[in-house]
Amino acid sequence: MKKLILLLIFMQLGAAVSKAQDLYKNMNAPIHERVQDLLSKLTIEEKVSLLRATSPGIERMGIDKYYMGNEALHGIIRPGKFTVFPQAIGLASMWNPELHHIIAGVISDEARARWNELERGKKQKDQFSDLLTFWSPTVNMARDPRWGRTPETYGEDPYLSGVLGTAFVKGLQGDHPRYLKAVATPKHFAANNEEHNRFYCDAAITETDLREYYFPAFEKCIREGKAESIMTAYNAINGVPCTANNWLLNKVLKQDWGFNGYIVSDCGAPGLLMTDHRYVKTPEAAAMIAIKAGLDVECGDYVFANPLLNAYKQYMVSAAEIDSAAYRVLRARMRLGMFDDPEKNPYNHLSPKIVGCKKHHDLALEAARQSIVLLKNQQNTLPLNAKKIKSIAVVGINAANCEFGDYSGTPVNAPVSVLDGIRNRVGNEIKVVHAPWVSSEEGYQLISPTHLPNGLKAEYYDNPTFQGTPKTRVDKGINFEPKNQAPDPFLPKSPLSIRWTGELVPSVSGEYVFSFTSDDGCRLYIDDQLIIDDWNVHSMRTEKASIKLEKGKKYQLKAEYFDNGGDAIARLHWRVPSTDQYDMLNMYGDASKIIRESDVVIAVMGINQSIEREGQDRNSIELPKDQQIFIREAYKANPNTIVVLVAGSSMAIGWMDQHIPAIIDAWYPGEQGGTAIAEVLFGDYNPAGRLPLTFYNSIEDLPDFDDYNVKNNRTYMYFEGKPLYAFGYGLSYTKFDYRNLNIKQDTQNVTLNFSIKNSGKYNGDEVAQVYVKFPDQGIKTPLKQLKGFKRVHIKKGATEQISIEIPKEELRLWDDQKKQFYTPSGTYHFMVGKSSDNICLQKTAEL
Repeated sequence: MKKLILLLIFMQLGAAVSKAQDLYKNMNAPIHERVQDLLSKLTIEEKVSLLRATSPGIERMGIDKYYMGNEALHGIIRPGKFTVFPQAIGLASMWNPELHHIIAGVISDEARARWNELERGKKQKDQFSDLLTFWSPTVNMARDPRWGRTPETYGEDPYLSGVLGTAFVKGLQGDHPRYLKAVATPKHFAANNEEHNRFYCDAAITETDLREYYFPAFEKCIREGKAESIMTAYNAINGVPCTANNWLLNKVLKQDWGFNGYIVSDCGAPGLLMTDHRYVKTPEAAAMIAIKAGLDVECGDYVFANPLLNAYKQYMVSAAEIDSAAYRVLRARMRLGMFDDPEKNPYNHLSPKIVGCKKHHDLALEAARQSIVLLKNQQNTLPLNAKKIKSIAVVGINAANCEFGDYSGTPVNAPVSVLDGIRNRVGNEIKVVHAPWVSSEEGYQLISPTHLPNGLKAEYYDNPTFQGTPKTRVDKGINFEPKNQAPDPFLPKSPLSIRWTGELVPSVSGEYVFSFTSDDGCRLYIDDQLIIDDWNVHSMRTEKASIKLEKGKKYQLKAEYFDNGGDAIARLHWRVPSTDQYDMLNMYGDASKIIRESDVVIAVMGINQSIEREGQDRNSIELPKDQQIFIREAYKANPNTIVVLVAGSSMAIGWMDQHIPAIIDAWYPGEQGGTAIAEVLFGDYNPAGRLPLTFYNSIEDLPDFDDYNVKNNRTYMYFEGKPLYAFGYGLSYTKFDYRNLNIKQDTQNVTLNFSIKNSGKYNGDEVAQVYVKFPDQGIKTPLKQLKGFKRVHIKKGATEQISIEIPKEELRLWDDQKKQFYTPSGTYHFMVGKSSDNICLQKTAEL
């Protein structure tokens, strides 16, 4: 009997132990207890393995690998094809947080759908390609138009960026009470604003400027958006790298804002503490200082791997510090549902069929429509009357290309260029002619996709001698520089070799000069003729060679490159010949003829990733010289010229503003951009986009690039000159009248009520904007500052009553003595208008 009793006792104890062991799998237990239980079962090595963006998995615990680091700024990058929306700066130009939220929700719907298709990630093997964690949105302030990553942002204003960033975070993460649809990661915290020195930049910024300008968008994403993650910046602030900045991560982020998620580094940033920043001397010291400052995850497999373990073994890092980081990482995975019954998570039932579906296609089109900004429309040049036009010339560098900008995926649906959009719109009613872009500039340019009609077959070898079986894909050109480009899991690590082959089709006859830049060996063949041969180990240099080519003839191009280690780079440029020195427009190939012979010219100008991107700032804010010459000559030959700008940041286009009758800014408009642009040109859609940043007249209007003092004539808030186009600016085909401003307030809010009448001839959207000027504080405060806005559709002849509520806590300044925000007492100026420099109504109020 005693043996039976003892057996029962042991069975009960065993069941209790088993139950305790399985607590982390118990969906009914609190998340905190589940995570703590799981942590208690892991070794220190296993915990450290969780603190890498490419976490290998823990087989004995049934924990799958988990890869962070995909991108979703305006659609998912990989794996496979997705819906591509306008670039972030274009989404910002919608000034529509509700639509922004919907777009972000669709992006994460497609992510979950593809994740489900890949057997909930099990078939996804590449780093930076999983589908539950995204390093988006970018809410750094676009304080200077030269910054190469301006297109990824929501512009120069902290309030607008905060509202839109928060809408994006909420849409991406979903609204389920239990599960995250995906993890959003606002980046790069903080003050990441230069590319040319991004790995070692040390920005000198006052705490007032940080709190009032560089931080608020992040703060709103954390406090209101409840972002589950945040990414640190490469740069230092006031001498301390952001990756190891205890004040930034522990004091501001966690203590002041109550951030409860995990912190991930920008890729390779912990290693930069030793190299570029020279802040510490060893990987162990880098691991120690980063984890103590609050960093939880390293993008990379270096410092938070063996060096962190070594630091632990040397008593530089405690078990509790590693546990804290691992806890936050596991809690996020738990909230994604990775330890629950998959059938219980509604996001696991999203069908792969929704990726690129008709609904998402239409949403991309609507986003493109709403993002387009009408900059000029002299004497109602637009919309075009198709009944009065017989022929249209579509010309310019971006006419036939679909420029999506940096961090862009591949669309499921066929992308629509401006040329395609116009042809689809007019059908056979109007003759539409196009001439491929030919540059006349004496400088060099990347060979555009126009001249590589089938792209280039790219063979990537994981060794420098072309041995074995390569990984292959089609590249648009030769612009290989992984250190300064988005993480690409396709690429093998150095040492490596690459071979590109494909058809090259020149658009003008004459002598071309090829320019091949590489850090190690490079070779270039044209029709099997070796014209560049620099096949040896060397530092970065450029080799050039000239060859005569015929217009329209197909040539076989082969380029080879090897990298023996180091900062890999391989870029192939060419210089296009001039055809006629006496008629400048003839220097641009067939464009000259069709411009002269057509009723209307649509010149699609702008820039692309060869000029602005991660790793590359702009040296000028004007159009490239060849485009400046081209548009002057085109206008001289045919004054009925309309410009469409395709670019990701503000441009100094003063000559165009003075001469060209109509200009629209389409940004990088996404997969349906060409259709939306055609709709605007022909009046099927009335444009209502607004600028999220200032267009300056000249680079001379700007302070030094490395001057982070926002009060020094930066942005619309402090710029004392006259801009070319002001922040918030954008025209319409109709007219809106503002009337009857009334201001009310209670203890919490200030509410502005007013009416807007559409007194023009078209239905359309208006974006009402509220700016505030603070009471005199004896210190420099903004000339005006955006504190509210609303996009509203108003039919012609109709009047809408508008109400915009401003929380008094938004009316705040930083007290640097007390180290806190305060709402000043006194007389506030409330201004309601169509842009920051077009105020229609204003009143004062005492607060």
